[in-house]
Amino acid sequence: MQPFHHPSTPRSYTRNAVSHPDSPTVEKESHIGSEAAARQAREAADNVVKEYEQKIAILDGGIVKLQYLVSDLKNFNKQQWEIRYPCLSTLPSSSRQTHPSSTRPGLSRRTLTYADDGSNPLEVMLASTPTARRGIRRSLTMLGDDPALDASTSASDLPDVCLNEQSPPRVDEDDFSILRLDLNLGVDRHAKTLINRLEKASISSLLDSRFSASLDHLGLLRKRIHDAQSRVLVTGDLNAGKSTLVNALLRRHEIMPTDEQPLTTRFVEVVNAKENDGVEEIHVLDSNTKYDPSDRSTFDIMPTEKLAEMVADAESDATSPPLRIYLREASGESYNPSILHNGVVDISLIDAPGLNRDSIKTTANFARQEEIDVIIFVVSAANHFTLSAKEFIWQAGHEKAHLFIVVNRFDQIKDKDRCRRLVLEQIKQLSPNTYEDAADLVHFVDSAKVAFGFSDEDGGEDIDEAFAHLEHSLRSFVLVNRSKSKLGPAQNYVTRLLADVELLASANTLVATKERDVAREQLAKVKPVLEQMKRGKEGLEESLVSEEEAATTLACSRSKQAMERGLERVGRGEMAAPSPGLFMPAYPGILGVWDYAQEIRKALLASLDFAVTLAEDDARQITSSSLNNIAVIGDKHLPPDAPRSNRVFNPAAMFSARPPRSPSRSSSVSTVGLGLSRQSQLTDVTLADIVDLHHHFFLARSHITSNDVTSNELVPFAAEVSGLGAVSVAFGAFSMLNGKSFGIRSVIESMIRLSDFASSPAVRRWAGPIIGAFTLGLTAYIVYDLPRSVPRNVGRHLQASLLASSGLQGDMAVASFPDAVSSRIGREVRKVMRLGAWEIRELHRAAVDSRAQVVKENEEAERKANAALDHFQSIDRRVQEIRDAVAEVKV
Repeated sequence: MQPFHHPSTPRSYTRNAVSHPDSPTVEKESHIGSEAAARQAREAADNVVKEYEQKIAILDGGIVKLQYLVSDLKNFNKQQWEIRYPCLSTLPSSSRQTHPSSTRPGLSRRTLTYADDGSNPLEVMLASTPTARRGIRRSLTMLGDDPALDASTSASDLPDVCLNEQSPPRVDEDDFSILRLDLNLGVDRHAKTLINRLEKASISSLLDSRFSASLDHLGLLRKRIHDAQSRVLVTGDLNAGKSTLVNALLRRHEIMPTDEQPLTTRFVEVVNAKENDGVEEIHVLDSNTKYDPSDRSTFDIMPTEKLAEMVADAESDATSPPLRIYLREASGESYNPSILHNGVVDISLIDAPGLNRDSIKTTANFARQEEIDVIIFVVSAANHFTLSAKEFIWQAGHEKAHLFIVVNRFDQIKDKDRCRRLVLEQIKQLSPNTYEDAADLVHFVDSAKVAFGFSDEDGGEDIDEAFAHLEHSLRSFVLVNRSKSKLGPAQNYVTRLLADVELLASANTLVATKERDVAREQLAKVKPVLEQMKRGKEGLEESLVSEEEAATTLACSRSKQAMERGLERVGRGEMAAPSPGLFMPAYPGILGVWDYAQEIRKALLASLDFAVTLAEDDARQITSSSLNNIAVIGDKHLPPDAPRSNRVFNPAAMFSARPPRSPSRSSSVSTVGLGLSRQSQLTDVTLADIVDLHHHFFLARSHITSNDVTSNELVPFAAEVSGLGAVSVAFGAFSMLNGKSFGIRSVIESMIRLSDFASSPAVRRWAGPIIGAFTLGLTAYIVYDLPRSVPRNVGRHLQASLLASSGLQGDMAVASFPDAVSSRIGREVRKVMRLGAWEIRELHRAAVDSRAQVVKENEEAERKANAALDHFQSIDRRVQEIRDAVAEVKV
């Protein structure tokens, strides 16, 4: 095939196609031209190389800084802050009608939600400022926060970035490209059931994986910009003619197998044989080992004749080891060398399986494009772009702003203008930068006729010229414009990643600001209350103790006074307290006097039981009133929103009967309270209850203290007694036979005194009259005074017994009846009061603890929010620094 030129191709194509000083073309011109021209050409080439190396250094520095930035963001997301993923969507149509369009460019109203919480939409202003290399600097501002923003700015009809459309979404200025999350849960896209159900930790984890993928890709970009080799991937839809195009570019139609049905099932990389010492052969790479041409163990060698068989193997798939085939260039004066044969850089062509062959091969194509520099996308003129083709171009556009698009088999189309128009319209949506340079990047050809070296009679020359233009544009793009083909994808990826990081930081700045403000608001509300509660704790304790002591003291004193008054009435033979249904028994006569005395004892003791009941009721009222006072104290010291006690005081539960703690206490006077009439030691009747001669002939102490006086401590009426007195003493001693005071010594002394009295002449002379008088008096007493004296006698004895303190009984102190009742009532009141005070203390403690926890959590939230704001602000500065540095690389 003879050299040719497209009409639009400059005549200097042969010279400009290879600009390296060591290329054969430059050497030829150096012989033709003057030495000065050759020297200028070499200097120009050297300047081009130096400029290219400078661009590599600048871009490499920007990538390194971006790697550190993304790593810091990844660590910050994992350790200090759960980064939220923003979802920007257009405003409802009603809202757009409310706010008319604004003339300010670069501003648009958006509804902002977050992937983990779609229930609280916010209206924000999105500012998009174009930067160098068609990048976008993006920031979000809450409406109302910046008065300079026009609240009536319109919202263009942009898709919801949280929705995964059935067709690949267009990369808009407010859309994520590199850090985009696929949030489709496999349901209808209008159902709004995206990832909102996930927690923040889940979103953070998904973002963490995107950060890791970005870091890996940045590492690949660094290797690619420093690699002298340019790798060109030829991909496209199934049976679109990819292998045929590769053969046409190689000038050898027999290399890649072709057929009407799909053949290529694995990746085949074609390299100039000079990199393999001029030997043509196939290297079958080991998928588990890094390929090294000098290490025979990293590949297997196969002859080139086996290529068709290996490529078309039905059992092979995209996971099969790729092939690397080394080919020699054909020689001859009339031979136009292929794109592999040049003196500037090493170029390899990679033939890929069809995109829509199956999901595994399509996924492999998506992954492989990250390792190459230039993409030639082959489209069938009859089918245009399929869904998988659109998805691939959109995905590749994250890095490669410019793609070579070859519309193959164009000669088979009758209405070529319509086909050209439809294809270009689709390209405009899929890759705007490619559309802008469509004259050099979009080509309508028929690769088969070029590969097999013949042309159609009707327009074959046009087809040859079209393919020549394609080849010239590809050479220029790969060789001459290496900054655009080699550095451009890296710069484009860096620019897009910076825009994504900027948008992510801006959205999370809003989150951090809101969380900081909420935390500060909570602290301003809760912290003063907490400090006030801490200061009032001592006053609360004093108030509770004071109320407890006051209630206990009052109940004790009033119960003791009530018992003392009751005992005074009992001492007079009266009821301790009037009780309905309780009366003094009727006198049954002389024969029933003993039972009469016992019934009187029981009645008086029952009245004392009733008096104790009245004292307990009084104590219940005192306790209830004091508990109300405690509730008032609690209301005073507890904040209004703190919970209150839900306990209800049950007065009837006080003084409930309990089993005795020990057998000894059951018979002790200190257990006297209710049930006195059932205690045998108090209901037993003595002779003194009926005829109390001690009371008539001896003077008992008028007041018996509970400390040093007992009920049987008597005082003689006179130091010396007469005979009548001696007789009364004898009768008194005799009456004590059935009493507690009875003793052997008293009996002996009484008998001695009686014998002395009987031996006296005076006693014998007056004995008869005296005995007779005494008998008459005694009879009168028994008949007339006994019904009235028995209650008084019984009452006095009960009073003396219950007022007496017997000191220690075993290891326990036995108190008098009033003290015992007072102590018992005081203990019960104190117990109930302490329970009520304890609950107030617990409510206060719980309120303090809960507010302390709220303060701690909000202080921690404020600290984290401030740290996040500082971090995101530093990210903004670093993003701008990297963007400015990368913008210096003019591609």
